[in-house]
Amino acid sequence: MKRFVFAALVAIGLVTGVTACNKPTDESCRAAISNMEKLLGTDTIARNTDNDAEVRRCKGGSTQEAVACAIKATSIAELKACQFMGKSK
Repeated sequence: MKRFVFAALVAIGLVTGVTACNKPTDESCRAAISNMEKLLGTDTIARNTDNDAEVRRCKGGSTQEAVACAIKATSIAELKACQFMGKSK
């Protein structure tokens, strides 16, 4: 029984470790969000709060590749191609 529990915990750890490896960092999310705001023209809007909620959403729902693409984007079309802004409904 102990071996089964140990094997299950190892399997869960491996799965969680593999999925967590492709998550962006706080800094890269902040850079991508900043670039997105600049491209959309919303970077000059006064904020009362920091963008921590957007950073959490970025870290939870974006890949490193999408965030890196969003950081390098120089147009809205390039930004949309990154699949960083979410799916349009």
